[in-house]
Amino acid sequence: MPETHLPNKFKVACVGRAFGPEAQALIRDVVPAEFEISFEIDPGEKCHPLIRESDFILTTAPITEKLIRESPRLRLIHKWGIGVDKIDLAAAEREGVPVAITAGSNAVVVAEHTIMLIIAALRQLSLADRSMREGKWIYTELRPKCRKLSGKTVGILGFGNIGKNVAKRLAGFDVEIIYHDPFRSPPEIEKQFNARFVSFDELMEQSDILTLHCPGGAANHRIINAAAIARMKRGSVLVNAARGDVVDEDAVVAALESGQLLAAGLDAFEPEPLPPTSKLTKLENVVLTPHTAGSVLDNVVNVALHAFNNMLRLARGEEIPASDIVVRPARSRDFAKAS
Repeated sequence: MPETHLPNKFKVACVGRAFGPEAQALIRDVVPAEFEISFEIDPGEKCHPLIRESDFILTTAPITEKLIRESPRLRLIHKWGIGVDKIDLAAAEREGVPVAITAGSNAVVVAEHTIMLIIAALRQLSLADRSMREGKWIYTELRPKCRKLSGKTVGILGFGNIGKNVAKRLAGFDVEIIYHDPFRSPPEIEKQFNARFVSFDELMEQSDILTLHCPGGAANHRIINAAAIARMKRGSVLVNAARGDVVDEDAVVAALESGQLLAAGLDAFEPEPLPPTSKLTKLENVVLTPHTAGSVLDNVVNVALHAFNNMLRLARGEEIPASDIVVRPARSRDFAKAS
């Protein structure tokens, strides 16, 4: 049922596929008294009317320049999670609307999912599971395709909150950890996570397993392409729980078919949803998940409260933490007429 507008409350629109019925129930239980909250799961134009009348949005849906201009009340665009590739950041700056993320709030669960993808790819879980369901017992056939994690070199591209949490969770697997990031971590952090900084080329050449945790967008567009994959060890494993556009899908398919890549574990794609015609869906040596690395029910409250606290800070005239702010416009909107 539609919710009735309550005077003196800020309207918050939660839009996108992250906000299913179970998540909605949890979020309603923790929403601050200052907010009136509404939901729309459809990330397309169906959510636009809700956004246009809201003061804050918490989103996994695309936010365009046109939509920002048509939403005069909008005080803050808050991403559910950290990826802002679907938000027109330049338009938000021009329109005076800040953009924030929930930095670190889903780092643990994405790291857990990453470890799952690494092991599932190494042990050919998709093939094993599918063959069992088809009534086949391929014990002998699986052995040549499977590899252990122990003793391998794991390369991490992007050593932010998620990359560090992946390194932390690899501690018990007897692996060597190397990483590359535009900003090298201090020596004490490298020691804490037992991780060694290398160049991008060294990361490609030395990794038995390469896991991606870098932002999407122009800076990293298809950074894992045919040339990069060719530098990798033959029979290595690629895991992507970052963004689909950081990988050249055709190059990955070719490498999986040729044996340059033993296997892959992929949670992010370009476009999304992954089309059923994608060649990835036909390959036995790929584990596919529908961009769900950060999607666990018992982390919903953690992410929601993180975002709500930032909204409250802005409403009270306080600063949003630097780790969360993506766009801080030089000139903010005048909300006198919209209030």
